[in-house]
Amino acid sequence: MKSLRTLISLTVFLLLLNTACERHPDIVPVYYDSYSFEEPAVTGHTFYIDPVNGSPSGDGSAEHPWRTLQEVLDSNLVECFKLSEAYHPELGLVMVNEGAPIKGGDRLVLRSGYHGFIKLSYMMLEDWLTIEAATGETPVFSQINFTGAFKNIYLKNLTVDKSSYQGTDAYWEAEDITRNTDAGVYLGSNDFWGNCSHIKLYGLSVKTTDHVSRWTTGDWVEKAAAGIGIRSAENIEVVNCTIRNIRHGISVDYNSDNSIIVNNSIIDFCGDGSRIISNNVLFAYNTIIGCLKVDDNHDDGIQSWSRGEDGSAGEGTVTGVTIRGNTIIAIRDPQNPMYGSLQGIGCFDGLFDSWIVENNLIISNTYHGISFYGMLNSSIVNNTVIDQVPGDDISPWIMITEHKDGTESSNCTIANNIVSSTISFSGDEVTASHNFAFGKQNYDSVYVMFTDPAHNDFTLLDNAYTREKVIDRGMVFDKLVSSKLDIELTSRDELPDLGAYEKR
Repeated sequence: MKSLRTLISLTVFLLLLNTACERHPDIVPVYYDSYSFEEPAVTGHTFYIDPVNGSPSGDGSAEHPWRTLQEVLDSNLVECFKLSEAYHPELGLVMVNEGAPIKGGDRLVLRSGYHGFIKLSYMMLEDWLTIEAATGETPVFSQINFTGAFKNIYLKNLTVDKSSYQGTDAYWEAEDITRNTDAGVYLGSNDFWGNCSHIKLYGLSVKTTDHVSRWTTGDWVEKAAAGIGIRSAENIEVVNCTIRNIRHGISVDYNSDNSIIVNNSIIDFCGDGSRIISNNVLFAYNTIIGCLKVDDNHDDGIQSWSRGEDGSAGEGTVTGVTIRGNTIIAIRDPQNPMYGSLQGIGCFDGLFDSWIVENNLIISNTYHGISFYGMLNSSIVNNTVIDQVPGDDISPWIMITEHKDGTESSNCTIANNIVSSTISFSGDEVTASHNFAFGKQNYDSVYVMFTDPAHNDFTLLDNAYTREKVIDRGMVFDKLVSSKLDIELTSRDELPDLGAYEKR
């Protein structure tokens, strides 16, 4: 566990130093709690693809590589499956490109250069197909779009840069990479082709472009693409990816149940850091930093809402989501006039059932630090919610209240939190205890309580004040990770400290 703790600490440290925060390509972290990343085994052959030295007439060997992944896929070099009848999936699968050289279990190793854009409707495999960057190389795509019947595809250490597009139109206008979705990486099902599931994204770098220093608010509105979009695609894993200079960061849209979003960085976005609109989602140890206020969008670090059968917001229930160990910081560079505030975790159109919100650090100048409108059977425990711009009338709170239709929240706990403003709650058996709220007039207490608030270091100091207010002042919840480990996976004492961090 020490290596993961070090990785997460280093990630936050690098972000605060205003770096690009690219992930180490070979680190495969293992987590204590409910998830560990498993890299699919390569059981077949390894093929090479090289945009600089390759050829469409190559054989895929290291000496005679193919040229681009787009050409390989367009040339039908992958033996795979699709539904035999698009509207009758019960009839089974039919093999496509039988006898093609690339099969499930194989690995495609991509060398540096532009590999085109990937836009497919099916590629189902019995065994995992690995598509990865060669060690030390940077293969680049302008988009990867899997919409339809896909299964068992593992993408590793690839770069998706929308501005790398080589068509005649500007990348933000080109139909090739904007029709239906402008996301850099998009995974979705399709009523005609079938369902997308079991895709792993590891170590990807996804961005609109690197060149945003001269962008105006109008440029952000017109040109910024979404990062990673998942819609009606189940069992998706997104791990150790960096998403930057985008509109929305990672969206787990409707019917994308059992998705896992772990240890990613979302840096500089002009919409929402993440959206979670599906059941049984683990969203953990991610860093979301740098909200750019360029339009009237209601920006959130993490947003969720339920969705009825007709698509109406606020109908139905989002169930079984865990939001654990994330860092959300609204302003990355105070000198940039475009940086604005965001709601931390905003869930305004429920219902939300069986959620765990624990060990998160939220730093923002807004009212809604953590807010749930219509929460059931859930816990908000051991979070640190801090006002990033003290001195004005706005300061973040933690709140559980009724659904907008009047349905009461019920059976929820708010405990062990530190919050700048207040904690408010209502409903049937909704309780709050063992929390510490500064109140707007007592912000200076942060300098007594935390290591270096001016540089977003909210680890706890050990002194008379913290021992009176927060150290060993928490409750133990046997079923929650936050009673055993803090945001950096430091072991908690027998009685946990309040907030996301245990004293060192």
